[in-house]
Amino acid sequence: MKRSFEEEEKDDLAERIALSSGFVSVKDDDNIQVLSIGTGTKCLGGDKDERGTQGCLLHDSHAEVIARRALMRFLYEEILNENNSILIKQEKNKFYLNKSICLYLFVSYPPCELAAYVSDPIKRPKFEHKSLNASGEELYLKPGKGFQTTSLSCTNKINRWIYQGIEGTLLNQLILSPIKLSGLIIQTNTDLSSIFKDISVISVKESFDYAWWTGLDPSSSVITADGYPLGQVKKLRHKQQYANSIAKCSLFKLYLQLMDNLSSKTTTYAQAKALSSNSLRNQFMLDNPQWIITDPNIFYSFTLSS
Repeated sequence: MKRSFEEEEKDDLAERIALSSGFVSVKDDDNIQVLSIGTGTKCLGGDKDERGTQGCLLHDSHAEVIARRALMRFLYEEILNENNSILIKQEKNKFYLNKSICLYLFVSYPPCELAAYVSDPIKRPKFEHKSLNASGEELYLKPGKGFQTTSLSCTNKINRWIYQGIEGTLLNQLILSPIKLSGLIIQTNTDLSSIFKDISVISVKESFDYAWWTGLDPSSSVITADGYPLGQVKKLRHKQQYANSIAKCSLFKLYLQLMDNLSSKTTTYAQAKALSSNSLRNQFMLDNPQWIITDPNIFYSFTLSS
């Protein structure tokens, strides 16, 4: 049967649609600024050799995670450049979110695992056996090829960001109080307020079919494949000086530039994370002991190479 031109165009459009996510600041209800955008659907497996131990590769490249890592990079640069627009300086190395700003996370599709399955009843039975935590919030690993991933679902991760803040353990040491989201905007026909509690969840049925580029240096974009910069030769993939700008080691480098009392040569990533006094994070980890899937002694023990 000969297919119509309209059918071919529709399939072509579907192939070009990117699953995307982004963080947006809203000031005084009408001043909207996109702070970061991410696209992606892949994760690295749990094999140590595949993921590396120097903080160079992106283990989780789902759009929401990429957008958050890009947001953290943006916030570090806000501090280093003393912009005082999103983060306001109160004293040395102590900042707070501009009180006139609200932060929102936009996702162009229901986040993976629980939110995605609730939005698609046909797939719902497939996740019922995957729970790692029978009591409290259920934890799910992201699917992968080959070795099982150790990356928890975006539904789980977003709920954690809602609870303890989106700035991360290192950046939290420079922030007076956790940076909380004001709401989630999710492109779906399903009400997901029961999945993401204690936050405003806005369901948007209409798709956004536009691509605008403004006020952005092209060099600030990051394109990766299997966790490393696209096109990078194999021998450079585990060298920190060639890592992409939102990898652990790259963000760790920005952190150490701000922490005068820490040696960049001897302080490990794990030691830096342990300095956080975020009580919400500590309580979250007590409530969710199964959350730590990766061995921090393997993947967090790196220092910065000179």
